[in-house]
Amino acid sequence: MDLLQRLFLSRPWHLLVPDFDHKVLLSGYGTWGKEDYATAARASDGSTIIAYLPSARPVTIDLTKITGSKAICRWYDPRTGVFTETGIYETNGTREFLPPSEEDWVIVLDKINQDQ
Repeated sequence: MDLLQRLFLSRPWHLLVPDFDHKVLLSGYGTWGKEDYATAARASDGSTIIAYLPSARPVTIDLTKITGSKAICRWYDPRTGVFTETGIYETNGTREFLPPSEEDWVIVLDKINQDQ
C-alpha cells in the first residue's frame, strides 16, 4: 500500500473523479463487482488519467479527456514502485494500451505542458 500511496501523492489525487460511466476507460474494464474490474479516474482539470488493472488485458482510453495536445503514458508497477514510460501520444482520439506483463498494473497518462 505504501507504493500506491506514493503514486497518488505524486499526482493531483484530490482532483480525481471516478470514471463510473466508462467515458475515459472505454473498454477492457472487466465486470463491476468482480475481481477483474479495472477502476479508473480522471483529474477534473484534465491533467491526469489513472487506472488500476488487476490483471493484464488490453484497455482502450479516450485520450481526448486529457487537456493539451499531447500526453505521456507510463505504466506503474505496484509491486516495485517503478514507472515504465511507453510513449507520448496525441490527445485527439482513442488508443489501446497493453500492460508490460501479466501481473496487475496502473496506467498513468499525464498531459504534457506546452513548454516540454
